[in-house]
Amino acid sequence: MLSWGIRRLDVVGSAFGVFFVVLSLTPSLLPRPSWGQGLVTGLSFAVGYGFGVLTWRVLRLVTGGRVRWDASAPGWIVAVATLLAFLAVLPLGVRWQNDVREAVGLPDADGIQWLAGLIAALLGVWLGMGIGRGIRRLHNRLRPWAARAVSAVSRRDAGARPAAVSLSAGLATTLGVIVIVAVGTTVLSLLLTGLYNQRNNNYDPAFAQPTSALRSGSPDSLVKWEDVGQAGVKIVGDGPTVEEIAAVTDLEATEPIRIYVGINSPGTVEERAQLAVAELERTGAAERSQLLVAGTTGTGWLDPAAIDGFEYLHAGDTALVTMQYGSTPSPVSALLTPELAPEGTSALFDAVYAWWSELPEDSRPELTVYGLSLGSYGMNAAFDTEEDLLTQTDGAVLAGTPSFTALWKDLNARRDAGSPIFRPVLDEGENIRWAEQRGDLEALDGQWNEPHIAYLQHGDDPIVWIGPSVIWSHPEWLRDRQRSPMVSDDMFWIPGVTAFQGVIDLILSQGVPEDAGHKYGNIAVYAFESVTGDAGLSDEARTRIEEIIATYDPYYILTY
Repeated sequence: MLSWGIRRLDVVGSAFGVFFVVLSLTPSLLPRPSWGQGLVTGLSFAVGYGFGVLTWRVLRLVTGGRVRWDASAPGWIVAVATLLAFLAVLPLGVRWQNDVREAVGLPDADGIQWLAGLIAALLGVWLGMGIGRGIRRLHNRLRPWAARAVSAVSRRDAGARPAAVSLSAGLATTLGVIVIVAVGTTVLSLLLTGLYNQRNNNYDPAFAQPTSALRSGSPDSLVKWEDVGQAGVKIVGDGPTVEEIAAVTDLEATEPIRIYVGINSPGTVEERAQLAVAELERTGAAERSQLLVAGTTGTGWLDPAAIDGFEYLHAGDTALVTMQYGSTPSPVSALLTPELAPEGTSALFDAVYAWWSELPEDSRPELTVYGLSLGSYGMNAAFDTEEDLLTQTDGAVLAGTPSFTALWKDLNARRDAGSPIFRPVLDEGENIRWAEQRGDLEALDGQWNEPHIAYLQHGDDPIVWIGPSVIWSHPEWLRDRQRSPMVSDDMFWIPGVTAFQGVIDLILSQGVPEDAGHKYGNIAVYAFESVTGDAGLSDEARTRIEEIIATYDPYYILTY
């Protein structure tokens, strides 16, 4: 204890650490669990401390030693001053975080939650400082090598300049860290890919092989049960039965058709898409009133709330067709294999559209497309232009569309003057409309002509709003008259920080209500009814459907 008390700590580093703590507490799009916010805050202090130490040393280096103070002070003095500074800014941080919680309808954090946050923050400081010490050890090992290398090329009799040695050692350390991170990331990505490929073959025993001929993977199916995949079995092995649909809707019900082709099915992407079409033919999908072509997330998952709700709305007179293009979660797929979603989903839609186009126009099912998250990205990519989307479908429900989606970005950019970016209006809402809550699709005065295209996007969804440009430019969705009411009034743009906060929100902020963030199951059912109508449901039946869908388990998008 005595040695700690006389140890010297960096004053500038601590000042920067407190500043980074304040930045970590600034309002973001979504509230985080207390332990998550605490961990981020602790790591932020450690990063700020390291940044401050580095900044001061660089300053001393470039001034040729004219700044003599090494910025150190007795450890106990620095620790006490840092603690007092932290306590001074804590009330502001608490208010900011509670304002974010209020924006999504959550109560203020209580004492237990803040205690958990404090413990996590201490853990974050310890972890961050440990990483910093590791980097310092790497620097100390590389500095003698850098000194010899610089001396070897120096023509000075007195040897290499200290500044040149320090600069070389710093560059070598930076390169070393980059190499370590790159190798670690590569190894991690390979491990994740292998893990999820293996997971794709491990079926949940809660989902048995379907016996109905109307399901892929059944004994009558052209798709083998062992080829359906882990995500697919949850689609073909689940869903409301014809008896359940009849009981909920008070209508004569039909057993829904569900077609799923997994990545384990042999052949190219195009050949698997043709297999899906063959399954549509085999099951008699042409005789149904509704045909839903769905784009999956990275693992091949579809939101059960959305697809079950669609089947309830039409009393089961539906055919669902989808195709898996990968087995890794959406964030991993988007980063490592971004081409898979558009290639796989486009191949599926093109094949289904070619088959559907040959059916008698007066009796074929209505063709609707659907996608959530990376599924929406892939489905958007199936259409080169707005005209293609309008002429090749009878409707669309596209939810939580990622910010890097080309067609979505183009439609937003061409929105009518005066309409906000969080809920744009295009051509007075003639065909394409946006919604972040129930009722938004019908809120415009003009007639909504067919086909109905619905984009669902919550104003606080980081997948929709956070992109690389947020790092360096003030995003339009945080400007006056463009900000969604779902976003905290206290949130403001900080270069670099806002983008980082959005990424953290994506990772940690899953415990939000079903009508916030990246959760669209409930509102998707509303959108399907607005886009495709229903089978003549009574108000009581609609209420029962809503109540059933509200009981579905929330999903954690990072695992899908």
